[in-house]
Amino acid sequence: MTPSAHGLPSGQAGPAPRRGTDPADPLDLIGIGFGPSNLALAIAAEELDPGADRLFLERNTGVHWHPGMLLEGARMQISYLKDLVSLRNLASPYTFLSYLKAKGRLEKFVNIGVTRPTRLEYQDYLSWVAGHFADVVRYRSEVVSVTPVTGPGSTALDLLHVRVRDTATGTPYSLYARNVVHAGGGTPRRGTPDRICDTPSVIHSSRFLPAFPHRFPDHDAALDLGVVGDGQSAAEIAAHMLTHYPNAKVHLFVPGYALRATDNNPFVNEQFYRQNADAFYADDPHRRALLRTELRNTNYGAVEAGYLDTLYDITYADEVRGEPRLVVHRGCDVTRITEDGPRLNVLVRDRTGGPDRTAICDGVVLATGYTRELDPAVFAGLDPLLRRDDFGALLVSADCRVHADESLTAGFYVQGYAEGAYGIGDTLLSLLPFRSQRIIDDLRARRPEDRPSAGPYPPDHYVEKDLERVRAVMERFNFATVISADRDARVLVTHVPLVVERDRGGEHGTLIGHLDRSNPQVELLRDRPVTVVFHGPNSYLSPDVLKTDKLPTWNSMSVHVHGRARLFSGRDELLRVFNGLCEQAEPGPGSYRLRPDDERIDQLLSHVVGFEVDIHELTGRFKLSQDLDEDNRALAAADMARDLGEERRTFVADVFDLAPRPARPDDGPGSCGCPLGGPPAGTDAALAREAGQTVR
Repeated sequence: MTPSAHGLPSGQAGPAPRRGTDPADPLDLIGIGFGPSNLALAIAAEELDPGADRLFLERNTGVHWHPGMLLEGARMQISYLKDLVSLRNLASPYTFLSYLKAKGRLEKFVNIGVTRPTRLEYQDYLSWVAGHFADVVRYRSEVVSVTPVTGPGSTALDLLHVRVRDTATGTPYSLYARNVVHAGGGTPRRGTPDRICDTPSVIHSSRFLPAFPHRFPDHDAALDLGVVGDGQSAAEIAAHMLTHYPNAKVHLFVPGYALRATDNNPFVNEQFYRQNADAFYADDPHRRALLRTELRNTNYGAVEAGYLDTLYDITYADEVRGEPRLVVHRGCDVTRITEDGPRLNVLVRDRTGGPDRTAICDGVVLATGYTRELDPAVFAGLDPLLRRDDFGALLVSADCRVHADESLTAGFYVQGYAEGAYGIGDTLLSLLPFRSQRIIDDLRARRPEDRPSAGPYPPDHYVEKDLERVRAVMERFNFATVISADRDARVLVTHVPLVVERDRGGEHGTLIGHLDRSNPQVELLRDRPVTVVFHGPNSYLSPDVLKTDKLPTWNSMSVHVHGRARLFSGRDELLRVFNGLCEQAEPGPGSYRLRPDDERIDQLLSHVVGFEVDIHELTGRFKLSQDLDEDNRALAAADMARDLGEERRTFVADVFDLAPRPARPDDGPGSCGCPLGGPPAGTDAALAREAGQTVR
């Protein structure tokens, strides 16, 4: 299944938690929310701590990043290089440039000559990234509560109990984790219902696109529309109204004299450098407060200068036509909005001391921003243990971990809830790659020392040290899987028979084979690294076979080869491949071989290409009940050998759709009553001979 537009495989709600449902087996990390902050964290976790067990919970059906403000043509206010990972790891497969390459738009994006993508394209980028993490996120999962608990055998509050509700079914369930990272985003700021009436005609900017056109479907109506706010969202919404509602008058209520431009000159933007953000955190609280005030207009209550020009051009064109439609209410606070029949009374207080006044509107959009506070209902059990300063702000470490009472050893981290400590960049995109690394590094440093180590893989006792046995599997089961990855991390796989040439190449020899020239993997074998897997016998091992109480398992033999491939197309080299395959399949004297003068070889040359792999590393993974005693290992071996006999013969007959036939008197005791019957079961040589007699 492919990811949908929201990064979720169509028809799925996400994976069932594999771990974490029992306090004895907690997750390392639960992330609340799956917007940009925790998306960046998911990338950092995969790249910096891949062994950690993690799960992200998102109450929406997918990744929704400011869906109410995905206005056509609206651009980001940052460079595409300030994506989720580039500033930390340019080689990551999750960069914005990797996204463009995967979407087939890289050259076109370069050609349009912009550094700031549209907001719609950035949303698509986030969804594309989320699609790669479908195995570690559950959508439609609303966190009901986060409560500290004591884990088994512990005396401290070392776990966080996260109660979740599946919003699709209403089903509640519980998870346990050593750490929780909360990145749930902000709550729309709209005022209390006694001040701002709760009516469909009063819409917060977070729901502008889905709600406003639905409430006002007649774009030609003569409407009075209000916008409260003086930031980027207010300007964009005002421009949208003027453009899409040509007969409407737009009232813009701003607290200052006029809309102001953001201060985004390169000197000021240095505040978003990693080292400067770290220096801000290290400063004393008084200096931090002064700096926040001075830098406020880089993000709050200001509009990108170019967009101010766009909005002014619209209003000037109206003036030329003699129909001014934008009314700017300067220096005012909207103190109350009430319903008056089908219309709204907007009570305005003059901040300069003038008289209060009332504006009549048909609809009002509140571009009033968001509050960033922990939900008291969700965190009621945790909040009393969290430490705050004299103003009630969370006290946090440089790694985003909230300081807590000594009894709480579980980690609680926040992203976007501590602007006083981290500066204005706390709620913005610029610092996400660095912040994610800080969190992951802290999680790793705090991991319990007594946590069982994953250890080497495959386990040492499953690694076959006898190279002769390893090579024997490669030669006997030479129909291998050739695996390559292109520069977009797209994996290509081909199943093909290979010849093992022990006396060529380095210590481990060389593999040779051939592919159809039209196979797209051919170009990935041109002096490129490659992985080859040889699949030996495998078999289910039932406890009923053994004289022990072991659980069921699966025994198997496989060999992983890592090396470097090169292509060739010479006639003599290809003939060596063809005859090498014949020799491995039919090693006996008098078996079929291609003659050098066979004209059919020349017919093949335009259709196939040869390749060889110089073997750099061999790993034989032989999982053969090494944990059992010799008697039980003998039983396991006999069971595997039995599995490779008649069952395989019957399977092949079924696949070939060969109908059973009555046994003949001369078939002998080994007959299975089908075209593959006759030779004794138990050896692949017998199967090969009979298949040859039947199919050729």
